[in-house]
Amino acid sequence: MKVKRSLILTLVLMLLMSTSVFAITGKEVMDEAEGVLNEGDTMHALMGMDLIDEDGNVRERTLEIWGMKYNKEEDLSQVVMEFQNPASIAGTRFLQVENKNRGDDKWIYLPGLGRVRRIASDQGDDSFVGSDFTYDDLETRDVEEDNHQLLREEKLDKYECYVVESIPKDKEEAQYAKRISWVTKKHDIPVRVEMYSKKTNEIEKVLTIKQNIEKISGYWTVFNAIMEDKEADHKTRLYIKRNQSGQPFIEYDKKISPKRFTQRFLKQGR
Repeated sequence: MKVKRSLILTLVLMLLMSTSVFAITGKEVMDEAEGVLNEGDTMHALMGMDLIDEDGNVRERTLEIWGMKYNKEEDLSQVVMEFQNPASIAGTRFLQVENKNRGDDKWIYLPGLGRVRRIASDQGDDSFVGSDFTYDDLETRDVEEDNHQLLREEKLDKYECYVVESIPKDKEEAQYAKRISWVTKKHDIPVRVEMYSKKTNEIEKVLTIKQNIEKISGYWTVFNAIMEDKEADHKTRLYIKRNQSGQPFIEYDKKISPKRFTQRFLKQGR
């Protein structure tokens, strides 16, 4: 009897251990990740963008970015970017405004054209200023747009993560067939995202967050990210630049004029 009881107890413990993995659902993991990304009323940063080809050659760019939560009740934000160098892209400005229950509004100003151009919804998979990010990649995808499944828990480098598969509910409108995200338990931040091609169902691109996530002004902050296009064998690295004292050039909750988030600012730069 003791042996039987021991065996039964062991089986019960094993069952409890196996089901504990699913104590949190895939959707809950992604809800938490979306909440972290939407923290902070304003953000201002100076960033670098490196375009890296298959031979390791690097083309460096510098851009300044401002973000503001313009509707706190609906948790909607707007962001504007301005490229400073090199000369070939200096003065290019981009504005993105989140909307409820529909895609973001996006506009870009190209100095060579001398006018502001709206980015249409069917241009979402176009490259953003020659980088490995598309216009759709720049959006924070609504959690409700996908079905999420928690695949497993595992350690990625130094972080314990939830691994979640996200499949679009509307496959025709989505850019990718699916995404698999490694979301840290500590920060609720995706540190690796695999994006699968709708044509081949193979990995098309991989977004990797360098694992030096730290808090700035109370907010978890990512300092370095790489988007790798597996099909083109090309990478884009985005990172926060540092000031003369070696501190990261990023600040939160500082006053920013709403006039900066307008088409007029895109064209005039003021």
